[in-house]
Amino acid sequence: MSEAKRPKDQLKTHIREQNQALILEAAERVFARQGLAKTTTQMIADEAGLPKANVHYYYRSKKDLLEAVLEQILTLWLESVSRFTLEEGPKANLTRYISEKIDQSRMNVSASKVFAMALIGEEAFVLDFLREYFVSELSRESKTIQAWVDQGLMAPISTEHLFISLWAMTQTYADFDAQVKIILKKDQLEESDYDEAKQFLTRMVLAGCGVKEEN
Repeated sequence: MSEAKRPKDQLKTHIREQNQALILEAAERVFARQGLAKTTTQMIADEAGLPKANVHYYYRSKKDLLEAVLEQILTLWLESVSRFTLEEGPKANLTRYISEKIDQSRMNVSASKVFAMALIGEEAFVLDFLREYFVSELSRESKTIQAWVDQGLMAPISTEHLFISLWAMTQTYADFDAQVKIILKKDQLEESDYDEAKQFLTRMVLAGCGVKEEN
């Protein structure tokens, strides 16, 4: 009998996962468009094309929804950006990191905006997540960078300020895309604009960090 129930249980799991994904995608768009304070679960339900009761079945409150959205965003960012590898050297690693962060901005504009709003509002969930995961991530990258400095491959730098600058420069293409469009005199940003940004930021960062050209 347990064998006969398995397909039904699998179907229920699949439906639950589908509905949760649909709700979180809708919530991300609405939070980015309306702001964290003005967003309501009814707006999210309407965006997802589901009854409000369905949203509350999976997420009891707007706070639960926001935290689920933020966890999904932060996990994506941690997994989608490659860690530095000592053997490849600073030039290859910084070039790849900047490219991947720009691609994140291009492909996840709403996610970046929601994260920025949560940071500005000092949402406890985001602050705790950053302390738990990003600080340890930064510590690991700092050791790699110090090894490159010791090898004479780059100038001594503050790893903390380097990453603060990298995040600010790359995420602005999502968080302040309207400003970027105005400056570039475009209605929509094209892939070539992001490619140009990657090249410019990479040259600036490599020069500022004193990375040797031969690396």
